[in-house]
Amino acid sequence: MTGPSQQPAEFTNDTLDLGTLPRVEAGAFESLDPAYLRMRMVAAGAFGAVVAVAALTVALLSSSWVVGVVGAVLVALVALVALARRIEVGYMGFLVREQDVSYRSGVISRAVATVPFARVQHVAIHRGPLDRRFGLATLQMRTAGGSIAIPGLRVELAERLKQVVADRASELADAEADVADDTGGR
Repeated sequence: MTGPSQQPAEFTNDTLDLGTLPRVEAGAFESLDPAYLRMRMVAAGAFGAVVAVAALTVALLSSSWVVGVVGAVLVALVALVALARRIEVGYMGFLVREQDVSYRSGVISRAVATVPFARVQHVAIHRGPLDRRFGLATLQMRTAGGSIAIPGLRVELAERLKQVVADRASELADAEADVADDTGGR
């Protein structure tokens, strides 16, 4: 509500020149730690070994050659998935800018997700058994609209990024609260 001396701000909705907006792709994305690729390859290798042993066992117990062919196809598919993971990890990365954090991923369908610091509601670090074995962590950031997770970070880097995200989110939330107080809650 405006007082007698306050005039409401004039509403504007001008068109933005898209050519002048900063591009996320223009930033230099940081690669994930090389241990992340090793971890993914170990997981794919373990899964491939289980599939190969199961296929070989079934083929030896069966008198049909079809079972052996199916097993070989399954092993080939596991190898193809491992190759796709290798390519994917090479593309994955993160970018920390003044106002946001971006994460890119994907092999066939590439994606870049960006979370503004001002919208972060929760930031956490997750470490599964393989992560711990390889000295890695995943940084998880949640907003009201969703979340992004950046895997393959060294634990020390994940801790520093968590602190940066939490600090920036707090600073921007305080700044928004100050603006709201100065404008009377509008």
